[in-house]
Amino acid sequence: MQTLAIAGGIAAILGHLVWIRGILNGTMHLNLATWVMWALIDACILAASIYAGAPAPYLPMGFLVGATLVALALLFKGTWGWGFLETACTAIAAVSLIGWYFGGPLTALVLLTIGKYTAGIPSVVRGYQVPERKQSWMWFVNAFGAAANIFAGGTWTLAQSLFPTFAFAFSALTGFVHLRQKKVFSI
Repeated sequence: MQTLAIAGGIAAILGHLVWIRGILNGTMHLNLATWVMWALIDACILAASIYAGAPAPYLPMGFLVGATLVALALLFKGTWGWGFLETACTAIAAVSLIGWYFGGPLTALVLLTIGKYTAGIPSVVRGYQVPERKQSWMWFVNAFGAAANIFAGGTWTLAQSLFPTFAFAFSALTGFVHLRQKKVFSI
């Protein structure tokens, strides 16, 4: 089971390569602050997963490495900005850490997981409005990595299964919205 969990974490890292390649080629324009915040939230999710007793937290580790690499690629290309989403992610991380202090690592894991994927809703909306088929496979690789971690954990505890389940649902949904054809209406 550990092999499957490790494969899921590696798939999570590999899924980010589409973004990194697009950033370095100048074909994808993402926000540095968003990815730095997502990397910080992923670091908190990894720590909360370990402290809550998740036996195979390779998925959050893979997402942390992937988000960090995306942020470094953006830093290399000089893209930077701060907006509402970054402020919301910062607030979510702060509330989750307060929750960790008062409620323990499992509370923090739940809050961070919900916060991370709530903050990702604009990505789904943007993918629906402006689908980019080249991004869909990256989301499906992440969904595979999440599914591998759901089944590889060996236990169906909240600490082990919550984050991979949310990651699978979010990644699959985002992948499917990027697959759709953009409708062009003419009169």
